[in-house]
Amino acid sequence: MPSMAASLPAWRCDPFNMISPDAWMQKALLEYAAMPLVQSAHNLRRPHSEEPAPYGIRISLRENDPFRRLLGPDWHRLHWYRTAAERDAALLEMSRRHDYSRPHDQPTLLFSKVENLAASRGLA
Repeated sequence: MPSMAASLPAWRCDPFNMISPDAWMQKALLEYAAMPLVQSAHNLRRPHSEEPAPYGIRISLRENDPFRRLLGPDWHRLHWYRTAAERDAALLEMSRRHDYSRPHDQPTLLFSKVENLAASRGLA
């Protein structure tokens, strides 16, 4: 009967789990590289799909937003959608006045429509 240590990875054989920092980093990088694209698909609002999503919304910060000092002047976030209608509905929902906003609050996010032309024309 083979020993249990023979069937475990080398870093698991150390009874005190004392491995060198280099070995630990190499192990961590290998585990990270093996992670799937979507970690927990059951937590998504809608199922993940490999279909092209050429229509997008770019969210960025206004010039006077104090978060620019934290996130940097080039910060932006992109959300991609399969159809222009999906994108437009999401844009309306994102840019509407929040139900819990105070009367004089002004949103500091900028929303703009973007399109991946190659994907929307079927070239990518």
